[in-house]
Amino acid sequence: MDCTSLSTGSQFHNFLMNHAFFQRAYPEYNYRVPVISRADGSVNFGDHTLSFVPTSTSVDWFTSLDGSLSAQHAIVAGAKHLNLAQQALTSLLIEGFESGALIDSRVTPRTSRWLNAKNRDREHTDLACAQKNIINFKAPFSIKDAAEIIDRRNTTQIELVGQGQLAESIYQLGIASGFEFTDQRTCASVVIFVSNTHPDVFEHANSHLCSLPHLHVGTRLDSARIGPLVIPGESSCFRCAHLHRRDFSADWMEVDLQWRRHSNSGQSDSILSYQTAAYTLLLLRHWIDGIAITNMSWEASLPWLHFRSQPAQPHPLCGCLLHTFNFTG
Repeated sequence: MDCTSLSTGSQFHNFLMNHAFFQRAYPEYNYRVPVISRADGSVNFGDHTLSFVPTSTSVDWFTSLDGSLSAQHAIVAGAKHLNLAQQALTSLLIEGFESGALIDSRVTPRTSRWLNAKNRDREHTDLACAQKNIINFKAPFSIKDAAEIIDRRNTTQIELVGQGQLAESIYQLGIASGFEFTDQRTCASVVIFVSNTHPDVFEHANSHLCSLPHLHVGTRLDSARIGPLVIPGESSCFRCAHLHRRDFSADWMEVDLQWRRHSNSGQSDSILSYQTAAYTLLLLRHWIDGIAITNMSWEASLPWLHFRSQPAQPHPLCGCLLHTFNFTG
């Protein structure tokens, strides 16, 4: 039953969603997240278990939301016409936005008009996932719009530099996942440099001249490394990683040159290539979404391919950050 008394208030969220968000959000039920009844009497929005048990009337109200009313107006109207408690409906909306069962229809991705039918069909799913994993509804300040996140993803163009199975896998998976690629650097927002020589070898001689954010990815046989993601002038670079390896292994310069001589024979396991491509695109999406992933690298090896993060800090002899205020040699 719906909980309405003060004594049952603990069954609701112990926080209030940002009031301004409730005034501007227009909730629309996302049918891709079904309402599930459990044997113990609890109710789920998809895999998200509600903290209370709603009545069938409030669930019907919830699934009828079509985005025509703001959240605040929908709560007031529902409470008045259905004789339901506003507190119960408020908690239901909070659970809905957190679970992805509700989408804010006030703002839709402006890039939708350019998407193909496949990508447009999964837009509600992408919006729901963005809400669940990126937007913090408990934040006391303004809340991001999921549509803005999707637009940022759709307008970020990637230049892919390199050849071989790994580069092909990144491109194929990227296209299938909605990423945009370009072969013109002037149009790109980020560059991915793909190396087949060895995971620790940066085989693109002029990569240090790239003024755009750029990411290194390398595989060989049964091992892979992703990173660092370089923001020129703000984070460690490829040369920093090269110098750190030289510090660790005195003969690395010679070893690096020997690996480069075998660049044409570089191959890696097929599953490794696909898995590395998927993880590369996932990391890149984190960066697009505003998550800091600089000064880090990720490595994995067969048979299980658990990508592990490692620090990739600036090297004091590189000089790439000498102009920054807080970096000293």
